[in-house]
Amino acid sequence: MELTAVIPAYHAADHIAEAVASLYAQSSPPREIIVVDDGSTDETAAVAEAAGARVIRQSNGGPASARNTGIRAATTEWVVLL
Repeated sequence: MELTAVIPAYHAADHIAEAVASLYAQSSPPREIIVVDDGSTDETAAVAEAAGARVIRQSNGGPASARNTGIRAATTEWVVLL
């Protein structure tokens, strides 16, 4: 089963690379990992991209908005939210 992992993130530069790496390390890693940067002013987006995630930037709308953005952008039938 192919799935997309969506990670809503706000000022998560210190931890986002570890989260992305842990998903890639799974025995069945997701087909794609989408990090939705919800208006961060730190390096969240750059760190997530460097870790191999697809990054979508949006103005701050809160976790639910970021999750919905990621779900809409997913290219697989199944989506998991972190």
